[in-house]
Amino acid sequence: MTFQLDISVFRPDRPGIRKVLGDLEAEIMEEIWTHPGEQGTTVRDIFEVLYDRRRLAYTTVMSTMSRLAKKQLLRVEKQDHTYVYYPNMTQQEFVSLFVGRIVEDLLINFTGETLSAFGKQEQIGSVEQARHKLDEITRQRHKEEQ
Repeated sequence: MTFQLDISVFRPDRPGIRKVLGDLEAEIMEEIWTHPGEQGTTVRDIFEVLYDRRRLAYTTVMSTMSRLAKKQLLRVEKQDHTYVYYPNMTQQEFVSLFVGRIVEDLLINFTGETLSAFGKQEQIGSVEQARHKLDEITRQRHKEEQ
Protein backbone atom coordinates (compact mmCIF):
# COMPACT_ATOMS: atom_id res chain seq x y z
CA MET A 1 0.00 0.00 0.00
CA THR A 2 1.46 3.37 -1.04
CA PHE A 3 0.62 6.51 0.87
CA GLN A 4 0.94 10.07 -0.36
CA LEU A 5 1.83 11.75 2.89
CA ASP A 6 0.79 15.39 2.86
CA ILE A 7 3.45 17.26 4.77
CA SER A 8 2.56 20.90 4.50
CA VAL A 9 4.18 21.89 7.79
CA PHE A 10 7.62 21.04 9.12
CA ARG A 11 8.60 22.39 12.52
CA PRO A 12 12.32 21.69 13.10
CA ASP A 13 12.09 22.97 16.67
CA ARG A 14 9.52 20.33 17.69
CA PRO A 15 10.41 16.83 18.96
CA GLY A 16 9.73 13.60 17.07
CA ILE A 17 6.61 13.28 14.97
CA ARG A 18 5.42 16.66 16.23
CA LYS A 19 7.68 18.08 13.53
CA VAL A 20 4.95 17.19 11.02
CA LEU A 21 1.83 16.57 13.14
CA GLY A 22 0.06 18.76 15.64
CA ASP A 23 0.41 17.98 19.34
CA LEU A 24 -2.96 16.25 19.67
CA GLU A 25 -2.56 14.34 16.40
CA ALA A 26 0.86 13.13 17.52
CA GLU A 27 -0.39 12.19 20.98
CA ILE A 28 -3.27 10.19 19.48
CA MET A 29 -1.02 8.40 17.00
CA GLU A 30 1.52 7.58 19.72
CA GLU A 31 -1.27 6.09 21.83
CA ILE A 32 -2.68 4.11 18.90
CA TRP A 33 0.78 2.72 18.13
CA THR A 34 0.97 1.29 21.67
CA HIS A 35 -1.81 -1.15 20.75
CA PRO A 36 -1.38 -4.11 18.39
CA GLY A 37 -2.23 -2.80 14.90
CA GLU A 38 -4.76 -5.52 14.13
CA GLN A 39 -6.65 -4.88 17.39
CA GLY A 40 -8.05 -1.49 16.47
CA THR A 41 -8.88 1.41 18.74
CA THR A 42 -12.04 3.38 19.35
CA VAL A 43 -12.42 7.08 20.01
CA ARG A 44 -13.60 6.14 23.52
CA ASP A 45 -10.34 4.21 24.14
CA ILE A 46 -8.22 7.21 23.20
CA PHE A 47 -10.50 9.72 24.92
CA GLU A 48 -10.27 7.89 28.25
CA VAL A 49 -6.46 7.86 28.14
CA LEU A 50 -6.11 11.49 27.08
CA TYR A 51 -8.84 12.94 29.30
CA ASP A 52 -6.79 12.49 32.44
CA ARG A 53 -3.90 14.40 30.86
CA ARG A 54 -5.68 17.10 28.88
CA ARG A 55 -9.36 17.34 29.86
CA LEU A 56 -10.38 17.23 26.20
CA ALA A 57 -13.90 16.99 24.88
CA TYR A 58 -14.87 13.65 23.37
CA THR A 59 -15.79 15.42 20.13
CA THR A 60 -12.28 16.94 19.91
CA VAL A 61 -10.71 13.48 20.01
CA MET A 62 -13.31 12.19 17.53
CA SER A 63 -12.72 14.98 15.01
CA THR A 64 -8.93 14.66 15.34
CA MET A 65 -9.08 10.90 14.71
CA SER A 66 -11.33 11.55 11.72
CA ARG A 67 -8.76 14.06 10.39
CA LEU A 68 -5.97 11.46 10.86
CA ALA A 69 -8.07 9.04 8.79
CA LYS A 70 -8.43 11.68 6.04
CA LYS A 71 -4.64 12.05 6.12
CA GLN A 72 -4.45 8.26 5.61
CA LEU A 73 -2.62 7.66 8.88
CA LEU A 74 -5.63 5.71 10.13
CA ARG A 75 -8.28 3.61 8.46
CA VAL A 76 -11.70 3.33 9.97
CA GLU A 77 -14.19 0.47 9.98
CA LYS A 78 -17.72 0.55 11.32
CA GLN A 79 -18.43 -2.38 13.64
CA ASP A 80 -22.02 -2.40 14.83
CA HIS A 81 -22.53 1.20 16.05
CA THR A 82 -18.87 1.90 16.75
CA TYR A 83 -16.09 3.17 14.54
CA VAL A 84 -12.82 1.28 15.03
CA TYR A 85 -9.56 2.90 13.90
CA TYR A 86 -6.48 1.02 12.72
CA PRO A 87 -3.06 2.47 11.94
CA ASN A 88 -2.12 2.28 8.27
CA MET A 89 1.57 2.08 9.17
CA THR A 90 3.83 1.57 12.13
CA GLN A 91 5.47 4.50 13.83
CA GLN A 92 8.80 3.62 12.21
CA GLU A 93 7.18 3.42 8.76
CA PHE A 94 5.60 6.84 9.34
CA VAL A 95 8.92 8.36 10.39
CA SER A 96 10.68 6.83 7.36
CA LEU A 97 7.95 8.16 5.08
CA PHE A 98 8.06 11.73 6.34
CA VAL A 99 11.87 11.83 6.48
CA GLY A 100 12.00 10.55 2.90
CA ARG A 101 9.49 13.18 1.83
CA ILE A 102 11.48 15.97 3.49
CA VAL A 103 14.79 14.81 2.00
CA GLU A 104 13.13 14.56 -1.42
CA ASP A 105 11.82 18.11 -1.08
CA LEU A 106 15.25 19.39 -0.02
CA LEU A 107 16.95 17.63 -2.93
CA ILE A 108 14.50 19.05 -5.44
CA ASN A 109 14.34 22.61 -4.13
CA PHE A 110 17.87 23.05 -2.79
CA THR A 111 19.91 20.50 -4.70
CA GLY A 112 23.35 22.11 -4.35
CA GLU A 113 22.92 23.09 -0.73
CA THR A 114 21.53 19.69 0.24
CA LEU A 115 24.32 17.79 -1.50
CA SER A 116 26.85 20.12 0.11
CA ALA A 117 25.34 19.49 3.55
CA PHE A 118 25.48 15.74 2.95
CA GLY A 119 29.10 16.16 1.86
CA LYS A 120 29.93 17.74 5.21
CA GLN A 121 28.58 14.72 7.08
CA GLU A 122 31.16 12.31 8.40
CA GLN A 123 29.47 9.29 6.88
CA ILE A 124 31.38 8.21 3.80
CA GLY A 125 29.14 7.78 0.82
CA SER A 126 26.35 10.12 1.91
CA VAL A 127 26.89 12.45 -1.07
CA GLU A 128 26.80 9.53 -3.51
CA GLN A 129 23.66 8.22 -1.83
CA ALA A 130 22.03 11.65 -2.05
CA ARG A 131 22.97 11.98 -5.74
CA HIS A 132 21.58 8.50 -6.39
CA LYS A 133 18.36 9.47 -4.59
CA LEU A 134 18.10 12.69 -6.60
CA ASP A 135 18.54 10.72 -9.85
CA GLU A 136 15.87 8.29 -8.72
CA ILE A 137 13.46 11.12 -7.83
CA THR A 138 14.13 12.87 -11.15
CA ARG A 139 13.45 9.68 -13.12
CA GLN A 140 10.24 9.03 -11.19
CA ARG A 141 8.98 12.59 -11.66
CA HIS A 142 9.81 12.43 -15.37
CA LYS A 143 7.80 9.19 -15.68
CA GLU A 144 4.85 10.72 -13.85
CA GLU A 145 4.84 13.75 -16.18
CA GLN A 146 4.58 11.60 -19.30
